[in-house]
Amino acid sequence: MHEACYAGDLAAVRALLDRGEEPNAEATSGRWVSCRERPRPLNCVAIAWAMTEDHVRIARLLIERGAVVDETVRRDHGIESAGREADATFAALIAE
Repeated sequence: MHEACYAGDLAAVRALLDRGEEPNAEATSGRWVSCRERPRPLNCVAIAWAMTEDHVRIARLLIERGAVVDETVRRDHGIESAGREADATFAALIAE
């Protein structure tokens, strides 16, 4: 799920959700590569990848299917990390 959100593969995300994939599941494998000295687990939800990579349609689908946009997602992966063109769209989407 996380890889599909990052890549912007809407069809794959939809198929995974249709098969029962949890929209709020955290990525527990992998490490943030920006922290080479002290890598830490990713621990982020799929919608965070969609928002970080400006995949508005995927973020909207995840929310429709029950993804929670809590304060952590807003702060760590929301408007501040979304691309300029998507800022207004994401602001409206996560305000709902």
